[in-house]
Amino acid sequence: MLLKTIDWKIEDNIGHLMMNQPPANLMTRVFFDEMNVLTHDVISKSKMKAIIIYGNGRHFSAGADHIDILKRIKENLPNDYPKNLPGFLKETNQSFLFFEKLLIPTFAAIRGTCFGSALELALFCKYRICAEGTVIGFPETSFGLMPGCGGSIKLPAIVGRSKAIELIISGRNFSATEAYEWGIVHKIVDRKKLIDETVKMAKAMIEN
Repeated sequence: MLLKTIDWKIEDNIGHLMMNQPPANLMTRVFFDEMNVLTHDVISKSKMKAIIIYGNGRHFSAGADHIDILKRIKENLPNDYPKNLPGFLKETNQSFLFFEKLLIPTFAAIRGTCFGSALELALFCKYRICAEGTVIGFPETSFGLMPGCGGSIKLPAIVGRSKAIELIISGRNFSATEAYEWGIVHKIVDRKKLIDETVKMAKAMIEN
């Protein structure tokens, strides 16, 4: 299957999902559509014992294109909004939830920047390994949005309701060290060793 924004491969029983729109690996409309197809029609039919998600190059992902997201929301706004959300947000939430429901270890290998929808995707992985110097956050409120793909549920479950409200409403960035202290990431490693260390952890879990 030929994808424009994502690379998918399996090596040594480990699935590698690489967001492939450097330098920022922005999550565009095409990305979300491809992620939906990939999770439902490809990964679900593949055989592997772990999955690692990361970005091509310096960054995990700067998150969604907020201008396109606002446009897409307006295009797909249901008559009973806000009781029901636009269909593409539901589809994206299901794509991200897919990784949480898998009965194998799933890892987010995070470096550079990890904002908005990218952080939501990482939160649905069972383990989050972070490179030193990474900058993380939910900036959605700056654009008149909110974490709409599950982040507003996942973050409070990890850091508690009070801290989650503060981080989401303020939209402020935070460091890898803060993320580790709050339990958002499980381990901080050298930037150059991020993928190798994550693969090592995945192999150890497979062996156990």
